[in-house]
Amino acid sequence: MRMSAFTPIPDLSLYAVSKSSSYQMAGRYFEGVAHAALYAKFRPIPPPSLVNRITSYLKEKYKGPLENAVDVGCGSGQSTGILSNHFKNVVGFDISEAQVAEAVKQEKSPNVTYKVSGAESLLCEKESLQLVSAGQACHWFDIPKFFAEADRVLVPGGVIALYGYHLPKPIWEGKSEKLNQLILDVYSKETGGPGGYWGSGRADVDAAYTDKKFHIPYLDFERDDSLYLDRKATVADLKGYISSWSGFQNYRADKGDEAALNVLNTFESKFMDELGVDTPSSETELTLRITYYLLMGRKPLA
Repeated sequence: MRMSAFTPIPDLSLYAVSKSSSYQMAGRYFEGVAHAALYAKFRPIPPPSLVNRITSYLKEKYKGPLENAVDVGCGSGQSTGILSNHFKNVVGFDISEAQVAEAVKQEKSPNVTYKVSGAESLLCEKESLQLVSAGQACHWFDIPKFFAEADRVLVPGGVIALYGYHLPKPIWEGKSEKLNQLILDVYSKETGGPGGYWGSGRADVDAAYTDKKFHIPYLDFERDDSLYLDRKATVADLKGYISSWSGFQNYRADKGDEAALNVLNTFESKFMDELGVDTPSSETELTLRITYYLLMGRKPLA
């Protein structure tokens, strides 16, 4: 079954990362089996409103059946299975064998499959797809080559949809800003933000894909920054989400397990102190708001 936005934090000692791991390879931060498992447990599933926005845009001008869609850079499948109710066949592609294996393990929809493939050379026939989507992934692609490949495989009237999301913001009356700052401190101070333990593509995520290189090269182009998802999660869940960050995993590979666990535990302690409650972190529930940005472009009709 598909997981909710967050699930309970595992024992991080199970997910040791060596300094020579694939996290240090340029642009390939999610390939280890351990990180794939964390990614599957803690990354949010996009809201139905986002998928509905994409399919509505597609159907504005494309009047044929919705046969085939692909999700490129699918990771462990959070952005793939959500397409299964809208298309006859859905395929998730990822460069990481570990991520694909995790996605296969999690997926239950019979019309969804996964394959190992880069974004710039998709295993698809020419003009065979109605949708090419990429969720929180295209900042790692060779964008010009990806756009050319997407154009090759899309039918006339087909759509490229690129989207990402910002760090979740806690909602707690009177304390939302201070709680959010604690998350930002781990992101910008402990793990260094885009100039620290994060890859260079993280700056594009923070900028919400506003750089002109992400402008889909079709005349019919739209952007939507209005979509968001409110989800219930515990403080322990939020701690687990932070552990799935590529920047955190790179910090851990460099500084070691003890330093990494200290970052998580310090964050949890400060967060709980700010809330001022007596319940354990695993039972302290709050709302997290995740905001999305969506870019869509339509291949010209024949």
